[in-house]
Amino acid sequence: MRPLFDRAGARLVLRTLFVSDLHLGSAASRAEAFLEFLRQVEAERIYLVGDIFELWSGARLHWSSVQSAVLHELQARMAAGTQVIYLPGNHDLQHQAQDFARQHGFELVAAHRHETAAGDRYLVLHGDQFDLQLLRSHRLTRVGARIDGLLHDMDHAIGRRLGCAVRPGGWLVRAFHMLVLLGKRHEDRLSRHARDQGCQGIICGHFHLAALNRRNGVTYANCGDWVHSLTALTECPEGRLRLMRWSSEQRMMQELACA
Repeated sequence: MRPLFDRAGARLVLRTLFVSDLHLGSAASRAEAFLEFLRQVEAERIYLVGDIFELWSGARLHWSSVQSAVLHELQARMAAGTQVIYLPGNHDLQHQAQDFARQHGFELVAAHRHETAAGDRYLVLHGDQFDLQLLRSHRLTRVGARIDGLLHDMDHAIGRRLGCAVRPGGWLVRAFHMLVLLGKRHEDRLSRHARDQGCQGIICGHFHLAALNRRNGVTYANCGDWVHSLTALTECPEGRLRLMRWSSEQRMMQELACA
């Protein structure tokens, strides 16, 4: 992994930033880490690729000043001219997402075609649209979130038991996600859809499994999350995509993959 910040306090200048699954308002959200990262990034546009806010689950019970600071930072970016595009996810009930976007000035779309500086077209959406029908009800989403939270607590307990200063990486949670997703068939469904739409790739979130690879002749990119992986997808001024991970200890981003 190659660090792109060469010193603490350096800023990363981007054309586009894609982030998903912050789950602000949930107990598992890593809002402080995301805020640290966001304050070291300059971007012309920011895509919030779904499940940014826990709008469906009474999340205000877990709302904190740090999570409010994330909202204020995004609003400050918009005031300075940054375009912020909000794509609701399966944790964002549609009518609540519309009210929330209107309240905070975000541009709300269900899906978006993004063209990079290099001229490549990417379909951007949360990704839950391509879940198996069995997994698409909000009731099942709530059940899955409860299981996810329980496994997260178990992962955290394992980390403390092993003496880890940080979370051990969400081993149990990732195993649960892979079991639910039946391997990586979701990547096939999404990449085929992008190809059929005449796009060179697809950018999504939802699955909490960061990725940047080739699938079915197109680029499959998943932003990951800010619960376990602390990852984001970035587009540099020349149009190349990079999958990056934030290190709170080193206060820098590390490159995981590029396309």
